[in-house]
Amino acid sequence: SPDPAQPGGACAALPFGTRDVRTRQVPLTQANFMQALQASCSIPFVLQAVHHIAGAPPGAYWDGGITDYHMHLQYSSALDAIQNIAAGASPERAGGPNGLKSAGLVLYPHFQREVVPGWLDKQLTWRHRATPALDGMVVLAPNPEWVRTLPNGKLPDRQDFTHYGLDTAARVRAWQAATAASQQLAEEFAQWLERPDAAVLRPLAGPQPG
Repeated sequence: SPDPAQPGGACAALPFGTRDVRTRQVPLTQANFMQALQASCSIPFVLQAVHHIAGAPPGAYWDGGITDYHMHLQYSSALDAIQNIAAGASPERAGGPNGLKSAGLVLYPHFQREVVPGWLDKQLTWRHRATPALDGMVVLAPNPEWVRTLPNGKLPDRQDFTHYGLDTAARVRAWQAATAASQQLAEEFAQWLERPDAAVLRPLAGPQPG
């Protein structure tokens, strides 16, 4: 059983594998919330690291995007999800759907379709493809055609500070317009969840060439 005296000892088990990178789990509390938030935004070697986070082992803490840019993780439910789907299609296998333990899917609301593993993979498009680690994941992302309707044809990002320079009002207007459009997407999705309409569903796209 977990040892509350150890870092992460009082935490629930993580839903993904942590053997690829040395990992310590620390409960998020009122005492360390602001420190953890600041560390998660501290770009390595650009901003200062955060030290002395309450409850965490000693060390320098930065944004972890170099190793985990997007949530491309080895989710523990992926294999079970695949088995459930296979059993559902072939009830005689593994005793049918009731013969397997229930497995959940990971719903990932994301700003793009690709789930990029690490920050250094941004330019390596072949690393943007799905892997078996994502077999149990459903990505909820805006259509690129919709993104092109936003101001400047893209989602707001930190490059806008350079683009607009000292014209803060123009940048704020562009960001507020994108926020309003995103809110409409959220409302439409919520309405669909309340009254699902299978008529608007489309088949999943096949593997992309390249």
